[in-house]
Amino acid sequence: MKFEAVAQAIRGIPYMSEDWGRRVYDHVRRTGPDQVLELGTAHGVSAAYLAAALEANGHGHLTTADHAGSAFDPSPETVLERAGLSHRVTVVRDHSSYNWFLKEEVERHSDEQGNCAPVYDFCYLDGAHNFDIDGLAVILVEKLLKPGGWLLMDDLDWTYEHNPWVAPQLGQDGNARPFGPLSERQRTSPQVRPVFELVVRQHPAFTQFRVEDEWFGWAQKLPGAPRRYSVRSSRPLSAVLAGRLRRWVRQRRYTR
Repeated sequence: MKFEAVAQAIRGIPYMSEDWGRRVYDHVRRTGPDQVLELGTAHGVSAAYLAAALEANGHGHLTTADHAGSAFDPSPETVLERAGLSHRVTVVRDHSSYNWFLKEEVERHSDEQGNCAPVYDFCYLDGAHNFDIDGLAVILVEKLLKPGGWLLMDDLDWTYEHNPWVAPQLGQDGNARPFGPLSERQRTSPQVRPVFELVVRQHPAFTQFRVEDEWFGWAQKLPGAPRRYSVRSSRPLSAVLAGRLRRWVRQRRYTR
């Protein structure tokens, strides 16, 4: 399926822009994965871009997982049907987070000696945006990712400060939901970037890294290969440097 066709079919539905959709579409077209995993489904827009690339390749299947309470209008099933791509996608909403789905996948593909057979060629992570959840998710993803496969993490500098509507709140019983109250540092600091920098980049199985526009973090599982890190930007260098300066100032403010 051509990119222009899927972009037209889902235009106006959040949350992935056509620019970012083009990037994941082109990656799938170029690398030709057979099994793709998405963590965080929402309306299914990113799933549609991924599935369209699989359709254009003529093979492959996408599994997209989200928590059981996720409810979006339009639903991912509706969006994928509208794009004519339902046959390429399995939507999973079984648990409180996709980590339990990953846990069951690891169990299902492990032998009695504890060896996990990898099954996925590419994983796109754009879900909880929470260090506690995604820090574990990438460890489980690595077990399921084939050598040579890619992990892509979206929203590196996302914060609860600028998205207060999804921050944990106190329930009527006074208990914080779903995973405890946030400190000021947790509320104002990026949650995804430290997962990428402190967990993924320091994991021995991942050796190739690329950051795009300070927002996309790519990591390729190539154990034993020389470690390489690159930065790409479609913005002027001055904008990139200004963003890094703002991040440095924010980190200094809350770590002193």
